[in-house]
Amino acid sequence: MTNNEAEYEAVIAGLELARSLGAEVVKAKCDSFLVVNQVNGTFEVREDRMQRYLDKLQVNLHRFKEWTLQHVLREQNSEADALANLGSSVEDDKLNSGAVVQLMKSVIEEGHVEINSTSLTWDWRNKYVEYFKNGKLPSAPKESSTLRTKFARFTLSNDGTLFRSTFDGPLAICLGPGDTEYILCEIYEGTCGNHSGADSLVHKIIRAGYYWIDMDKDSREFVRKCDKCQRHAPMIHQPGELIHLVLAPWTFMKWGIDIVVPLPSALGKA
Repeated sequence: MTNNEAEYEAVIAGLELARSLGAEVVKAKCDSFLVVNQVNGTFEVREDRMQRYLDKLQVNLHRFKEWTLQHVLREQNSEADALANLGSSVEDDKLNSGAVVQLMKSVIEEGHVEINSTSLTWDWRNKYVEYFKNGKLPSAPKESSTLRTKFARFTLSNDGTLFRSTFDGPLAICLGPGDTEYILCEIYEGTCGNHSGADSLVHKIIRAGYYWIDMDKDSREFVRKCDKCQRHAPMIHQPGELIHLVLAPWTFMKWGIDIVVPLPSALGKA
C-alpha cells in the first residue's frame, strides 16, 4: 500500500484502540498533509480506495463526543516513525506486542481492524486469555488464587473469544471496556427495553448472552444517569398534599414537650 494508505490504517487503528479504552474525546496527530486535509474537508478525494478509507475513518471519528486531527511535521513525528520501522522489520515471533501496535489485516478489505494488542490496553479478560494460552498467572498470590478459582467458569474459543458459563443460560460472551456501553443502551432503552431497574438490567444482559466483570456497578450508574427516567419516573417522595402554614392564635400555643424514658449514662457518667 502507499504511504497515505498506511497513514489511514494507522489513524483508524489508533481510534479503535482509544475507543476500546473508553475515551470520549480524542486528539490525533498525523504527519500526512494529504490525509489531514482530506479528513478536515479541505482537499477532495479522487480515488475510490482513498474514499473508502476516508468513509471508514469518519465513522470512527463520529463515535467520539469531540475529536481533532492535527497535522505535524515529519521531524516532529520521529518516535512514531521509528516504531513503524521497527514493526515492519522485526519478525512476528520476536515482536513485543507491548511496544508496537501490529495491524494484522487491512481495514477496508476485512471491514474491521484486527490488532495484536493483548498487552497494550487494560482489559479484565487478558489474564484469563493468558492463562488459557500460556498458563501464566498474576504475580500477586491473592490474585493468582482468585484466578485459579474462577478459571473453571470460562472457556476460550479457537478464534480467541472468551466465554463465561452461566447458571441458567448459554455461554455468555465476555465483553471488553469498549463494548459495554452499547449493550447497556440497547438492552435498557432499545426496541425491547422498558427502562427497568439495575438488578433487572443485569439479569437481562446475562439472558442476552453477555458478561463483564463490572456489570453490576456499570448497570447502576447507567440507570442512575438515564435522563428519561429522571424526567418521567413517578415521584414517590412527594408529599401527599400541598404544604400549608400552621397558624397560632397566641404566643407559645404550639410549644410542647416530649416525655421519654430515662437515657443511658455516657462513658463519663455525665
